[in-house]
Amino acid sequence: MTNINTRKNPYIIGKQIDAPEKFFGREDLLLFIKDNLEENIKFLLLHGQRRIGKSSLLRQIPHQVTCQEFVFVFFDLQGHSHSSLSDILYNLAETIAEDLELDSNLITIPSHEELTNNINIFSNHFLPQVFQKLGEKNLVLLLDEFDVVRSDDEILNMANSFFRYLQSLLKQQTKLVFIPVVGRANDDFQYLSQLFNSPPYQEIGLLNEISARRLITRPAQGLLEYNEDAIKAILKLSAGHPYFTQVICFNLFIQATIEEKSTVTPSDVQDIVDKAIESATGGLTWFWDGLSISEKVVFSAVAEAQKIAIGQNKQFPEDPLTLLNRSAVIPTHLLTQAAQKLAKQGYLDDTERRVKVELVRRWLVKYHPFEQEITELEKIAIEEINVILANETELYRRGNNQDLIDHYEKILQLNPNHFSTLPVLAKKYLEAKNFDQALELYQRAYQLDSTRNKEGLLLALEIYGKHLIGEQELIKAKVQFERVLEIAPDRESAKRELSKIETELEKQQLISIEVEKRSVKPHRLNNQPVLLATITAVIALVSGIGIYQIFTSCSGGQQKVNGSCVPISTPTPIPIPTPTPTSSPGNIESKISRGERTLFFSITNPERDRGIDAFQKSNYSQAVELFQKAVERDRKDPEVRIYHNNAKSRETGNPLTLAVVVPADNAKSISQQILRGVAQAQEQFNTEGGLNGRLLEIVIANDGNNPDQAKQIARQLVKDESVLGIIGHSSSKMTQAALPVYKREGIPIVSSTSTANTLDGNVFFRTAPPDETSAQTLAEYAQRVALKKVVIFYNPNDPYSNSFREEFSKNFKDKERIFRKVDLTDEKLNIEQELKDSVSQQVQAVMLFSDVDHTSVALEIAKVNANNKLGLKLLGGESLYNQKTLQDGGNAVEGLVIVVPWFRKAPQSKNFASEAKQLWSKDGTGDRTEDGTEKITWRTATSFDATQAFIKSLRSNPSRATILQELRKINLSAKQTSGDVLKFNHEGERQNKPILVTFVKGQFSCLQPQCSP
Repeated sequence: MTNINTRKNPYIIGKQIDAPEKFFGREDLLLFIKDNLEENIKFLLLHGQRRIGKSSLLRQIPHQVTCQEFVFVFFDLQGHSHSSLSDILYNLAETIAEDLELDSNLITIPSHEELTNNINIFSNHFLPQVFQKLGEKNLVLLLDEFDVVRSDDEILNMANSFFRYLQSLLKQQTKLVFIPVVGRANDDFQYLSQLFNSPPYQEIGLLNEISARRLITRPAQGLLEYNEDAIKAILKLSAGHPYFTQVICFNLFIQATIEEKSTVTPSDVQDIVDKAIESATGGLTWFWDGLSISEKVVFSAVAEAQKIAIGQNKQFPEDPLTLLNRSAVIPTHLLTQAAQKLAKQGYLDDTERRVKVELVRRWLVKYHPFEQEITELEKIAIEEINVILANETELYRRGNNQDLIDHYEKILQLNPNHFSTLPVLAKKYLEAKNFDQALELYQRAYQLDSTRNKEGLLLALEIYGKHLIGEQELIKAKVQFERVLEIAPDRESAKRELSKIETELEKQQLISIEVEKRSVKPHRLNNQPVLLATITAVIALVSGIGIYQIFTSCSGGQQKVNGSCVPISTPTPIPIPTPTPTSSPGNIESKISRGERTLFFSITNPERDRGIDAFQKSNYSQAVELFQKAVERDRKDPEVRIYHNNAKSRETGNPLTLAVVVPADNAKSISQQILRGVAQAQEQFNTEGGLNGRLLEIVIANDGNNPDQAKQIARQLVKDESVLGIIGHSSSKMTQAALPVYKREGIPIVSSTSTANTLDGNVFFRTAPPDETSAQTLAEYAQRVALKKVVIFYNPNDPYSNSFREEFSKNFKDKERIFRKVDLTDEKLNIEQELKDSVSQQVQAVMLFSDVDHTSVALEIAKVNANNKLGLKLLGGESLYNQKTLQDGGNAVEGLVIVVPWFRKAPQSKNFASEAKQLWSKDGTGDRTEDGTEKITWRTATSFDATQAFIKSLRSNPSRATILQELRKINLSAKQTSGDVLKFNHEGERQNKPILVTFVKGQFSCLQPQCSP
C-alpha cells in the first residue's frame, strides 16, 4: 500500500466534480436523462436540496450520456438573480460560442445593446447560426441554479419573462433541449412543472448504499482501507449524502495521515465527528441561511426531539410541533407548513420527526440549539409590529386599559409568538380582572423563560386566589395557592393563605356533617322542634367562624357549603334556578341551553317552542308536557328529548348536571348523532329513578366548530359549579382549544369523538379509540391486501388529520411505500395532476385522512380518480363516515374502506343498535331520517358510552373531584355500553378495537371477518 503521507487528500469538499473518475453513483439519473433524450423530450426537470451534488451531476452529463446526436453546454445562473433577460441571453450566447468553440468570424454573437433593443435576435439570428454549424446535432442546455432568477419577489415579473421566453424557444427551435436543475423552494418546482406542461422530472436525492460505499472507498484506494463497521458508521452519519460523506472522509484522511494509519475503524469515525462538523460549517451555514425563520425553528425542534428520544432510549421522537407547543410556542400555519416543506425537501424523513442526515442533526444541536432558535420567532412580521408599537407611548399617556389590551392583542394576531408581548398583555388583563386570559399568558411566558417570568406568574396566581376567596370560591382559591407552592415551595405568603383556606374548609365540612346528621326526610319535616334544633345547631357552629362569610349569595332556606348553596331543610325539593346569563364576548350565553332556547333553528316544532317558553318561566310541569308532545311530533330529534328530561329533573329538583358540546351551527347531522347517544343514556338513567331521586340534566353547548368559541364555551361551563363534567368536543381541533381551560379548573371531560393523539391530561378521557389504534388497524389492512405504495392526502393544520397521518406512516413500515403526503387544504392543489403523478410512480391507493371540514375535497379526489379511471383504491379515517360521503360520493366512493370506532351491524353492537332504533323511530323501524342520514352511527354509540361513564361515576353528593377519581376506576360490561367493555387505562384511553367498513352499493357494510358472529 502506498504511503499515505505522500498523497494529496483525494476527497473533495464543496467543489463541482468535473473528472468522471471522481464521480460516483447517479447511474439511474443518467439513464433517465439518456432515455428521455432518445425519446426526443425537449425539457427535463431535475430538482434537489442544496449541497446534494446537482452541479456535479450536470457536469457529468456530457461525459456519461453517450448520445452522438447531442452536444451539451453548461450554463450557471447563480450570478443572475438580479439580471435582466437581455443580460442572461447575452451571457448564454457567449457561453454557447465558447463551449462549442465556434469561430467568432463565422458566428455573430449579439451585443448586449442589440439584445436590449430586440430580444428576438437571440432566437431569430444567433441560434439559427449555431444550429447550422452543428448540422444534425441537437443543442442541450444544462442550466444550473435555474430557479435563482425567481428567488427575489421584486423581480418576479422578470423571472416570469425569462421562463416564458424559454417556453417560447422550445416551440420555435426543434433542435433545442433544456435540462435545468432546481434547488430551492418546492413552490418553484411546482410552478415550473405547470409552466412547461408537466415535463419528466427526477429528484437528485441521497446516494444509494452501493454508490455511497464507492464514494467512501474508491478515492483513497491503495492508500486507506475502511473496515466494514467504519463504513457503516460513516453511512449512519451521512445517510449517503455526497457532501457530508466527502466531509467525513476528508477528515478521516487527515487524521490517518497525522497518525500514520492505513485502516479506518469505527472509533476513528467517532473521533473526527466534531472536526467534520467544523469543516462542513461553511456549507451548512449556506444551506441554513436559505431557510425561513419558521423552517429553522422546526428543524431545530426536530433535532432537539431526537436528542431527547436518544437520551431516553426511545425509538420514535416526539412530534416537533408538540415539543414547540410544550415550550409555549403556538403552532401557527407557518410552522406547520415548515415541517411539511422540510420533509418534502428531504431534510426530514417521512415521519417528519427525524433529521435525515445525522451529521446535520448534531450540527443543529451544537450551533442552533432549540431554546436559542425559538426566540427568533419574535422576528416574524416585525415590520408590521413595529408600526403598531410606535403608538404605544400615546396609548399609555391616555391611560385606557382596554385600548392597551386591544393594542397588544393586535400584535399577537400578527405573530402569536411575539414573546415579549406576553407578560405585558398578561399584566393588562390582570388589571382588568380577566384572570383566565392573564394566567394563560403568564403561564406561556413562564414556560418560555422561567427565571424572568416566574414572579409575574406567582403574583397573578396569588391575586386570583385572593379574588376567589372574596367570592367564597374556596376550593378554586386553594388550587391557585397550591400551584404557587408547586413553583415556589418556600413562598410564605402562599403558605399562609393556604392554611387559612384549609382551616375554613374544615369548619365548613363540620357544618355540612352536622346539617346531614340533623336533616330528616321531607315527609317528616312538619316536626317543628327537629327543624328548630337543626337550625340552632348550625348557627352555633357558624358563630365560631369569623374569617369568611358562610351565608352569602344563597336564597332563603339555603346555605353555602364548599362553595355551593345546599338546602338546610325544606318540606319540598328545592328547584335549582336557571343560571343568570352573564355578559361575555360574542353573547356566548346564547350558545348554551338547558331548555331555554333551541340550538337548531332550522327544525320546526311548535310544541318545542311552547315548551321552551314554559321552561324559561320555570313552569317545569307544563314544560314536561309540552316537550313530551314535541318528542312525539319528532322522535328523531335528540334536543327535545333532552329538554323533556331536563324539565323532569327541574320539576323533581336538585338535578345532577353534565354538559355536552357540539357544533350545532354548522354540523347539524354530526351534532344530532352525538346528542342521540347522550339523550339515550340520560333517558335510561332518569327512567330508572336517577341517583337517590336526583335526575340527570344535560346542558347543550354549541362551539360552532370554532376554536375561539370553543374556549369561550369552556370558560362559561367551568364557571357554572353545577356542571360536574363535560362530554365533547366533537372534533380534536375544538377539544384541543378547550382542554387547557378544563385542565386548569380540574373538571373531567370525556370525549366521544376526538381521537387525536395530542390530546391528553389528567382530566381527559375518551370512549373512541385514539388515532394510534385506528391508524394501526388501517395500516395492517393495507399491508394485508398487498398495497405496496400509497399517497396520503391530509390537513396538516388539523390535530386529528395530522395525527392520523403520522400514526399511519409509523405503522406502514417501509417509508419508501409512502410516495407523497399532500396538503388537501392547499389552494393550489391540482388533484388530477397529483393523482396522475401518483399512478405514474406505481402508487396503488389513496389515503384520505381529511378532517370533517374538508371531506368535500376528499370526495373530489375520489371523483377525479373515478372520472379518469385511474383505478386507485381509497382508504380513510372515521371523518368520512357521514352523510356527505353517502350523498356526494356516489359511485366514486364505491369500495372505499374506512376505519370506525363502532358499527351497528357488528355482532357486539346489535343490541344497542336495536334499542336505539326503537327509541328514535316512530314504530321502531328505519335506520335513517327523512334526508337519508343514519340515526345511529359510531358517534351515537361512543357518546352513549361517554354519558354512561359519567353516570356510573356518580356517588352520593358527587363533585368534579370525586367523579375524576371514579372515572379512573370504572369497568362497565358490554351490556352497560353500546357493545364493548368500557374501562380506561392510566392515560384515560379505552382499549377497544376499531372496525373496518367498506362502501358498497350506496351504504357502508362491515368487512369480514370482523362482523362474523
